[in-house]
Amino acid sequence: MTRHAWACVILLLASCRVSVPIQKEEAFHSAVEAKVEESPTRAASGAWAFLAAADPDDLRYDRALLLLGQSLEEMELDWAAGMVFRDISQARRNMELLPQALRGLERVVGTGVYDEDLLITGFLSAEEFGWVPEDVQAFVDYHRGVDLARRGSDAWADAVFAKLPSDSPYAARAEYVRAVRFVAEGEDAEAIASLEGLADHDDLPSDLAQEVERSLARLAFEEQRFEDALAHFQTLREQAPDDPEILLETAWTEFYLGDSRKTLGLLIALDAPVHQHYISPERYLLEALALRRLCQFGAAREAAVRLRRKHGGSLDALAKGKLPVEVPELHTAARLRGRSSRNARFTDRLQWERDRLAALRIDDGLRAHLDDLYDRGLVEAQRRERAEIGRDVDALAEELLGAEEGVRLIVHELGVSLLRGRRRPPGVAEQPAVEVPLSGERVFFPFTGEYWTDEMDDLVVVAEDRCVD
Repeated sequence: MTRHAWACVILLLASCRVSVPIQKEEAFHSAVEAKVEESPTRAASGAWAFLAAADPDDLRYDRALLLLGQSLEEMELDWAAGMVFRDISQARRNMELLPQALRGLERVVGTGVYDEDLLITGFLSAEEFGWVPEDVQAFVDYHRGVDLARRGSDAWADAVFAKLPSDSPYAARAEYVRAVRFVAEGEDAEAIASLEGLADHDDLPSDLAQEVERSLARLAFEEQRFEDALAHFQTLREQAPDDPEILLETAWTEFYLGDSRKTLGLLIALDAPVHQHYISPERYLLEALALRRLCQFGAAREAAVRLRRKHGGSLDALAKGKLPVEVPELHTAARLRGRSSRNARFTDRLQWERDRLAALRIDDGLRAHLDDLYDRGLVEAQRRERAEIGRDVDALAEELLGAEEGVRLIVHELGVSLLRGRRRPPGVAEQPAVEVPLSGERVFFPFTGEYWTDEMDDLVVVAEDRCVD
């Protein structure tokens, strides 16, 4: 190669080295400017361009990462944002940014739909961050304490919880964890005292307020304090109007209070399209029991045998030896239960964010990175869901088979009752039917098959009481 050619190569290499910092500077300033102008897509693209050209030792590297995470969050790509905030918090290259990164993680966790293994169990619970502001430390300590409690290290969990400031919202959450532990240990009185103390708080987060009411309702039901249970369930219905389990539990409570007609109304509400994937085998037994208490023998038998009409395909598949997880209806319904519901919500959210990403106009390099991130995240989320859904599917299959056995028993009992005459079965006295006056402050509408969420707990079946006491 001639001397002139070597000089050209050196000049070209020099120009390349000079151009990168210029592009890097422009990218960073573009990201900051776009952030100020509230343009998250431009801010994310600028931050990514800077990161692609910069070295992690650059003092602005983590600032660009923070810009990227905040921009992804504003674009509703919460999972990707959480991964960025986690990277900043884990690397701790710039301790000044650590509180902001941890607060970003707190916001993602606060959505209720997040990767618990990556953000909590595999990170927050195992890291030491040094000094951070009190509110951030409370977030970290609470989740560390919960992880310890789940592992059975109650003494260590209590020691961590004791550090929480009394005015922190995490102190109330820690008290709820303590109440749950009381229930697990059979110390119901202590649990109720703890839960009632929480219920008196005026500023509980909505999700925690729901769990407190649900726990109080179930404890009251178990102790046969049905009036108290009903009061808690009614409060819970206002807080979570779309939860089918509350409808079913309230229906059982009304039954034990002697109001068969209200019980039947709540069971009709369970047939709403919004609950089409919710399987509650016991609802058919409860319907038959409520109609039996009104001596409506034909309707009671029809309600009982409707279990097979509704779920006969699944019952037949189980009878033929098919595994519960292989029965589509059971698999779909199990995604609404237990830990599976959390996994399902996370998987569905990841897919939603993946679809949203496809519609965004962002830098090609960033898009390729996020596409890969979401593809791998979805594969892992689906794998985890498949691995853990079996327990909930098996429990649901057992309920279905148990309900089928219950149907056989109640159909037999109805046949015997016909021979005994129209005598009410032993138990609580039946409540009188609701009177529908010609006028008054209350308005009554006949049910026409159209469901409205805010009316589903007001349905009442006006069934004739045919018993002769």
